[in-house]
Amino acid sequence: MFGSDHAESEAVMQVVVAETTAFWMKDYDAWANCWLQTADTRRVGWWARGGIRITEGWDGLSASVREAIANNPIPNPRAVQVRRERVQVRTSDNMAWVTFEQYGADTGEPDMDMPGLSYETRILEKHDGQWKIVYVGWLLAGE
Repeated sequence: MFGSDHAESEAVMQVVVAETTAFWMKDYDAWANCWLQTADTRRVGWWARGGIRITEGWDGLSASVREAIANNPIPNPRAVQVRRERVQVRTSDNMAWVTFEQYGADTGEPDMDMPGLSYETRILEKHDGQWKIVYVGWLLAGE
């Protein structure tokens, strides 16, 4: 599951889990703390309900998530309970690359739900000793 540096891989996965948890618990500040807040950040995804979704730069990503949380403000603890399989983490001094298959529940939140299987990628960079997400990619295959 983890790369050669187990401690770094665990630290990277803690950020991945914290970002997912904060998003579904509608905690914008905790979510934002997981991200490197620069013009280089990207989110790229696809799902049948919304099609292709590409968000470039922190300003766009931040605004998009703020809007999603404002439109769906009730925390969703059931959605946090995803299952991750085939987790691969590779780290170097200041960069980490993570891939995994994620299985989410249908929680009845149609604007944000990602039920079933999704193929996930995260790229993180280490800044001031802290891992921060710079890229999220996902493809929701579904049930």
